Amino acid sequence: MLWATLGIVGAFVFWRMSYFLRDPHRQVPPGSDTLVAAADGYVVYVKRVERGEVPIAVKGRRSILLSEYAGVGTEASGYLIGTYMTERSVHRNRAPIAGEVVLRRHRPALPINRSMARMSTNVLFRRAPYDEGSEHLITNERLTIGIRPARGGIVYVTQIADIWINRIVARVEPGQRLGKGEQYGLIRFGSQCDVFLPDDVAAQVSVCPGQYVYAGETVLARAVSGEPDCR
Repeated sequence: MLWATLGIVGAFVFWRMSYFLRDPHRQVPPGSDTLVAAADGYVVYVKRVERGEVPIAVKGRRSILLSEYAGVGTEASGYLIGTYMTERSVHRNRAPIAGEVVLRRHRPALPINRSMARMSTNVLFRRAPYDEGSEHLITNERLTIGIRPARGGIVYVTQIADIWINRIVARVEPGQRLGKGEQYGLIRFGSQCDVFLPDDVAAQVSVCPGQYVYAGETVLARAVSGEPDCR
């Protein structure tokens, strides 16, 4: 009986690991005017960033600096789009745009980091704003890469680990080139992936909070002017 129980538990753990680390094929949208999602999951915010300041619901509802959150010294304006990966999401991350990797910056978790349970609950019960109480954005382990496309400023992608995870993988270094939708890393069993799009790269956001997106497939934004398109 003991061996049978251990066998069942082992099979479940193996299945669960395989499920989390699955790697389905993705069809990247054609055309150079689109930017794609960097992660599977629910869009939890689309924040307008002005001169590097992010209006996000942490620190007593005070805005935080993009440099504090992502570890990059920039005063660029644009949009920060957050994607929360659920336990059912594919946990592999892809480049939202083609270009050269010009930055890789890892920020270890602070001595007291935070669980994403509150965000998970907000997403589950559709309680907006989904980022209410999201202190994990400035306390948990984060890894940011910067991608410089052929035209425009730098697109930043930040992987954020949950308190239980602390295992971010990013298989790129400055000087390498990534194609749009190319897989470059993953977060083992969690948790969030944010993309900062400067105004001179993307002018029309194509997603809205609450929408489920797929890495490498869902159009995140377009390099044309216009209002955010939530369809």
